[in-house]
Formats: sequence, structure tokens, C-alpha cells
Amino acid sequence: MKGTYTVQVRSKKLQFSLELERNLTVIRGDSGTGKTTLIGMLQDYEALGPQSGVSVSCAKPCRVLEGPDWETRLAGIRDSIVFIDEGNAFMHSQKFAHAIRKTDNYYVLITRENLYQLPYSVESVLTLKNTTSRKKRTYNKAYPYYKTVRSIPETLSASDRIVTEDSNAGFQMFSHLAALHNTTCVCALGKSNIYRQLESTPDVRTIVVADGAAFGADMEKVYQFQQRHPQHVTLYLPESFEWLLLKAGVIFSPELKDILAHPSDYIDPTVYFSWEQYFTALLILLTGDIPYMKYSKLSLPDFYLQPKIVQRVLDTIEGRSE
Repeated sequence: MKGTYTVQVRSKKLQFSLELERNLTVIRGDSGTGKTTLIGMLQDYEALGPQSGVSVSCAKPCRVLEGPDWETRLAGIRDSIVFIDEGNAFMHSQKFAHAIRKTDNYYVLITRENLYQLPYSVESVLTLKNTTSRKKRTYNKAYPYYKTVRSIPETLSASDRIVTEDSNAGFQMFSHLAALHNTTCVCALGKSNIYRQLESTPDVRTIVVADGAAFGADMEKVYQFQQRHPQHVTLYLPESFEWLLLKAGVIFSPELKDILAHPSDYIDPTVYFSWEQYFTALLILLTGDIPYMKYSKLSLPDFYLQPKIVQRVLDTIEGRSE
């Protein structure tokens, strides 16, 4: 299952609408925002069809997964959009994370808690959009767009440090950028440690760099911290470091422009649990036959630290590579 899907669920009293482009989507929101009502309408339609008074418009079947026999029911669901309400404790388990890996469904997970066992994107966390209509409910992205940084040289020069989530190839690139602008780069040793870094030194001016494609569960606390300390925290959350290099045009491929413009049309969730995994595999594939460019997450070849490549990366960070 690939692609982007619009789901519209209607009754005489309410209309829900959401767009899905990834295999994992999380819907957040307080009580009274309609999340449970949406599940109830889907259940009514699944049981009674049009006689329920509910209509469901989507290019794929929409199913509700719940109950103690969820594993058995999941085994019978294929090529569908699966909704799970927050009352189902199994959604928070490692068993569930393992069960949905390599399945060809998209999953919509309704919960107010962070699901640390799942690699979902900061862009696939949705909340109810405030509208003037009491009937229409639209779910939009919960967090602002963090794939660009305005004037990265100025931002780097005005910062005390860059914090990356790991010590691999991305850390090498951002350490290089930090050194060019007389600042430092430190590794948090895991995305879950980024918030601890910020909390322990709240007055240090920090640029946070993390793989947005799998940072959704850790985003809430980091985002709230950034809102409390807007002068001290800048967020840069590309899909992944590999996406950044591909976007910067360091290598040519006939399909690459379309892949980057429409990734959901290419990324198969039965193979890649997150977009970060896909872009890593793609960059390794495209550079595998070129010794001086051969990419590895563990160590960045010197080719990528050439001034002209570094400038392309800077242009991409600033959103000037289009």
C-alpha cells in the first residue's frame, strides 16, 4: 500500500476529514474534540453500511481494530486504513509494534500519549483544526514545518551549540558546519535524550537537529520547551540526514526529483517502517557503485565535506535548493 489518501466520514450531524500520507498517523486532542465519535461512526458503518446513516469516502477500506483478540483480527486485514481508539492498551505495547511492522496497512492511532515504540513522523501527528463550522471536523498537522532554518549562517553564529540525535554521519556534517561558524556540535546519544539536553541547560542557545520522520513521539516535550524558550531553541527536523543529502542534489537519479516530491508514492510500508529507513536505503543504493561517494551511516566520506557540497547542504537547510 502506497500513496496519499483522503478519508471523509459523514453523518447528518458531523463530517470528519483527514489526509494520510504515511503508514503511521497519530491523532491527538483533548476530550470533546470528536476522536471517539469518529471511531463510533466508522464502527457503525463497518457493521451496517449505508443503513447506519454514515458514509465513508476513501480509496481504501477503513477498519476499526479493538479488543483482546486484536492480533487475530489484524491478521485478516490487508491493504486497509486501520483506526485504533485510545482505550485499547495493546496500542502501546511492543507486541503491537512488532505485529504491524511489514504489514501493508496504514494505521491511524488515536491517543493522547506518546507512542515511543513506533517511528512516526512529526508531520503525521494531527490535531483537530478549529473551524467556524460546528458540523465539520478537520484534522491538521499539530506542529509547524521544521524542514528549513532561516539564514543558517546567522543562526549558527548566534548559537552556542548544535545537538544531534546520534554520532554517525549526520553528526560529522553538522560538526563540520559548527566548526565553520565557531560553535560546537554535541551528540545526545539518542533522540529520547534531546529533551534532557535542553532541560539540563535551558539558557544555552541550541539548534536541535533530528530525523523528523521518526521523531513524532519525542516532539511534544521538545516543542513545548521550544515554545517556553523561543530565543534559545531552533528546531531543524528534516526527514533524515540522508533525505537532506538527496535533497541537496549530491547525486543524480532520473526518478529522484519525483521521489522527493511524492515520497508516499514510492515508500512501501511492508519494507520500510519509517521514511527515514527508505531514504537511508535509497542513498546507499544510489552511491553504492561510486567508491568516493559510497554512503554509510557510520562514517561520512570526505566527498560530502567538500565546500561545494557543504554549500548545497546549507542551501537545502535554508529551503533554497528548489
